[in-house]
Amino acid sequence: MILSSGDTFCIEKAWLASEEAARQELPGPLPDTLQNQERKIIETALAESKGKVAGPQGAAAKLGIPRSTLDWKIKQLRIKKHRLISEQ
Repeated sequence: MILSSGDTFCIEKAWLASEEAARQELPGPLPDTLQNQERKIIETALAESKGKVAGPQGAAAKLGIPRSTLDWKIKQLRIKKHRLISEQ
């Protein structure tokens, strides 16, 4: 069913675009892409919290994850917390 409040019905060109056009090319394999995005998010949270992981102002709280999870991710992704503090 199509409803229109006036005499003329208009269609946005974007509505007619195929799903193929809406897909974006990944910059690499999915696991690598996800790890890079996760690394950027964690590094940003660490930089904003001045390298602090725990506590109410820590990166874990900013990300909404437990400290132990963030510690594990930092180790897994080989993030250097001290480098982020000195870049500010």
